Amino acid sequence: MRYLLLSCFVLGIISCGDDNTERLSNTSFSIKVDTLSIETGEHLLNVGQGIPKARLSQDERLLFFYDYTNHSIETIDMEEKKWIQTLYLEKEGPKGVMDRSRFDYIPLTDSTFRFFTQRNFIELNQENDLLFESPRFDKMVRIAPEKQFEAWAKLSLGERYLFGLTSSFKQYQMLDWVDFKDSIYREVRLDSMDYRKNFEIKNNRVIISSPINTAFIQEKFMVFHPDGIDVYIIDPKTSTSQFKDNSPLLFPRRKSGNFPKTGDLGEFDAIFENKALEISYRDLVFDQENQLFYRFAGMKAPETGRPLQYFLVFDKEMNLIHEMDVSEMRIGFGESFVRKGKLYVRNRETDDLEFFVISVEKED
Repeated sequence: MRYLLLSCFVLGIISCGDDNTERLSNTSFSIKVDTLSIETGEHLLNVGQGIPKARLSQDERLLFFYDYTNHSIETIDMEEKKWIQTLYLEKEGPKGVMDRSRFDYIPLTDSTFRFFTQRNFIELNQENDLLFESPRFDKMVRIAPEKQFEAWAKLSLGERYLFGLTSSFKQYQMLDWVDFKDSIYREVRLDSMDYRKNFEIKNNRVIISSPINTAFIQEKFMVFHPDGIDVYIIDPKTSTSQFKDNSPLLFPRRKSGNFPKTGDLGEFDAIFENKALEISYRDLVFDQENQLFYRFAGMKAPETGRPLQYFLVFDKEMNLIHEMDVSEMRIGFGESFVRKGKLYVRNRETDDLEFFVISVEKED
């Protein structure tokens, strides 16, 4: 292992929610970065497309993730630092799971998984035995055709909620969910994120916008995206929502939109290059042990095009309490998750499975 020890002192004005109040944050952190490499033996891990749908076992010893190429679930022992086994999924039949991430799953035990297949729910073990099969989803829940969200839906831990996002050219962006305690469909409009439409790139054939993502954290739905630091927090038990925004000091809180919005398909590459100069936020993750949220952001220096990277820390109410320039680390940040109080970030600059393991410690 190699490590880098970084310290940073941040004095900042932090936005604290809808009342527009501000508080002074006087916070010092030290950050230690280790590396962890996974031994795979003769097994080939396909991580060129990342490690989508990464999940941890209940004791956080095992890491599971989806392999696009082989349509499979890989299992990694994070304590032993090695690959364990692969569950090869079928695409059709009673055990069929749609490919290209058009499904979701949660680990029930170290060797059994519950899948949402769009068609229904099934349970498989590592030997690909079918242990459970539910009725069809459209027989379990009634949802109007224009509100159907199951194509990219997610299953919450505990299996109580199925949730996802819907939008169309004629509809607003919505967060939708079903509570299986009553099998009722509910929705919340994400109207404070409508500004993202200003960053769409379009012509008379296509409209391309940045992805928007959801997660189930602390019994709440959280919605976030690359275009800004803002987050929606939605309580599924009360159907209430809170829009949280913050104002970092080192970089913009949102894209400015100073790039072309229209063009022919052949011009899109140049447009995307201009868009990449502006701030972009990565997914939000939660550290249960330390009760902190972490997030990365990046942009390019306007004068030189040099990549700039930042690390953000939020408290459990999603107030920004720390921001740090980590550009000098010069490492490729891929997907991230938190395990046993440390942030694991896939190194996307190698074909092997390697993680940067980041310890965030508050200093006195």
